[in-house]
Amino acid sequence: MPSTSMTEDRSEIERRRFEYLDHPADIQLHSWGSKIEEAFEACLVSMFGYMTDLAKVEEQYEFYWKASGDSMDGLLFQFLDEALNSFHAEPCFVAKRVEILRFDKEKFEIEFRGWGESFDTSKHETEADIKSPTYSNMQIIEKLDRCDVYVIVDI
Repeated sequence: MPSTSMTEDRSEIERRRFEYLDHPADIQLHSWGSKIEEAFEACLVSMFGYMTDLAKVEEQYEFYWKASGDSMDGLLFQFLDEALNSFHAEPCFVAKRVEILRFDKEKFEIEFRGWGESFDTSKHETEADIKSPTYSNMQIIEKLDRCDVYVIVDI
């Protein structure tokens, strides 16, 4: 059964605020929101959604992270990498929903939480293994009423 994360239904893609774009060797995450926080949140959910079917993930507990960078691109990289590290190591956390609690654009610091559960191979299927976000062609495009984020992840 195909993952709901891999849908081609445009109304579903618009509702969740992310899509997957083809890339020769990896995959590009494209997310958006009315402000940068929403675009970052959707980007992180899209990363988890590429690894497993989020329809099968329950919001059993919250997980908190902090990240910092030396630029906005560096912050986006660290934001994704911190969450990815908690997926690849105990507690193998996968977030179905994410909320940014603090976003400091001047110091490039972020605090955020996710709702989800620990990845369980008896319940969740592995759809792809994301090794790392990359800086390759990373873009954060902020406009007055919309922010788009593009990140290529290494699979």
